[in-house]
Amino acid sequence: MNRKNLTAAVLAGLAGAAGIAGTAQAVNINPDGLGQVLIYPYYTSRGGNQTLLSVVNTTEDAKAVKVRFLEGYNSREVLDFNMYMSAYDVWVAAIADDGAGTPTLYIPDSTCTVPYLFEQDSDGDGVGEQEFLPFAYTGANTDGGPTDIARASEGHMEMIEMGTVTNDTETGSRLGSASAATHVLTEDGPLPRDCQQLVDNWTIFGVGPDGMWIDNPALDIDRGFGGLFGGAAVVNVNQGTMYSYDARALQGVENRDVPDEVGGEPNYNHLHFKPGDIQPGLNDGSRTDATIFFGEPLAEAVTLSYPRPVDAISAVFMKENIMNEHNIEAALNARSEWVVTFPTKNFYVDPTMAPSGVFFIPDATDPGCNGWDPGEPYPTWTGSQETMPEGWRQCQYLEQTEYVNYPFTSLFNGEACELAFLSVWNREESPVGPPGNIPPIVSPPPPGGSPGGSFTLCYETNVLRFGNGPSPDDGTEILKSDSATVRNVDLSGTGIESGWANINFHYDDSEGVPVHRDWAGLIGLPVTGFWAEQFENGFLFGGSVLANYGGLFDHKANIRRQVCPDRPGQRTCSIGIFSD
Repeated sequence: MNRKNLTAAVLAGLAGAAGIAGTAQAVNINPDGLGQVLIYPYYTSRGGNQTLLSVVNTTEDAKAVKVRFLEGYNSREVLDFNMYMSAYDVWVAAIADDGAGTPTLYIPDSTCTVPYLFEQDSDGDGVGEQEFLPFAYTGANTDGGPTDIARASEGHMEMIEMGTVTNDTETGSRLGSASAATHVLTEDGPLPRDCQQLVDNWTIFGVGPDGMWIDNPALDIDRGFGGLFGGAAVVNVNQGTMYSYDARALQGVENRDVPDEVGGEPNYNHLHFKPGDIQPGLNDGSRTDATIFFGEPLAEAVTLSYPRPVDAISAVFMKENIMNEHNIEAALNARSEWVVTFPTKNFYVDPTMAPSGVFFIPDATDPGCNGWDPGEPYPTWTGSQETMPEGWRQCQYLEQTEYVNYPFTSLFNGEACELAFLSVWNREESPVGPPGNIPPIVSPPPPGGSPGGSFTLCYETNVLRFGNGPSPDDGTEILKSDSATVRNVDLSGTGIESGWANINFHYDDSEGVPVHRDWAGLIGLPVTGFWAEQFENGFLFGGSVLANYGGLFDHKANIRRQVCPDRPGQRTCSIGIFSD
């Protein structure tokens, strides 16, 4: 790295471009479930499973929402479209195999989408159909992973509010966009007044003017306020099981208060992009601060600043450890699987999305930088060096020219593996895992030379399958995943059938430095997921009726920020990639 002492004018431009200037509010996960962005940790259409999903607009305003499905290897999108929800609307759909191996979205709901998927009803049963598509990871877009459509049958989902839909363009002869999306009672039941008008708004016509949103997507769109919630359920009809969860709700992703100029007219920030566009994504919000809630012993909330909007979203998912229970008791025919999803990983490991190039940050070791630590904002200014805020006039800056993919450590080329430790306990506190001797309980094994007890998670969505044997894939597994995303947790020889386990994303290297740590010193990786549990009861009515029971439990976790041992009073150490 080269040390640069930049002028005030140059630094002001760089800092503004990097998005490090402080903001009034910050990204956070709303524990009450309402938000501007919803993250659904898992979907599957494998092995007879179907995934049912819903999103609810709790507000009195119509909403423009980006709906996106991302496959489980590298989060390449396999389907996305725009949805226009009326006030107080609910949209539901299902993901299932079409019978020929293609994961397909089934839409029994008339809410307006662009394209209007509800009308893509090939067999006249009142349910629209849309196949998942492999184009983002095939042909010129290959990334080293599988290229068959089966890759799209497992992954996670996003719902991103693009803005509030209004009627500003309504005239005597033309509906406003909110009115067009609003349901009215017809002879066929409640239906939106005119979804075709919304489709036309995005249509390029061969004759005459194009749709109004082609030239100006801000028309009939105002700032977004959140108020969305949603959930999903993995259902297997043959087994009689359902595993349901709530979507993770993010607030503060988009700034509601900063006006901009769109088409020469004052408007507020929105994320309204055309259908078929990869935008908006998790890196398109306007806020780069994140509010992190620490438990005991700190018991405080801290706001941290980041270079990119997606870094702030990653921060609210950062976990040093995730913990949950497991049960594989033979007497109960019990099965346990963990879903471990990294919802922002592709922004760090996919070479087409990971940040690269040149930008500058303060040198955390330079006293002239006013005690700056990663995660703290630094001021921007205009004018001469003398107008620079006190304590910053002699600050040295470091030039960064490489991929910046921490807290992740590798780029995707068919896989992007991260090491972690797995520890397992039974119900009487007997451990299997660090400290002490650690049996090889996870397969496939990590690369040679890895620390004992470690294993690898190589994909965006991963399934850990607990069992007695190296490959408990006998057709009775829960989520039916049969791809490379599965990690088998072999408890044979341990005597443990039930208890709890911990995945540690921190582990120390030979120098005692956390391997996984973000810009602001948060330790671990951005992760979410759950434990799926299934029991079988074959004793009903004298053993003539088989009954399965299922449950789903979110992972528990801890959050920690590194303390600098050589800099008393500083909470975080400078990240190694920025050192000289």
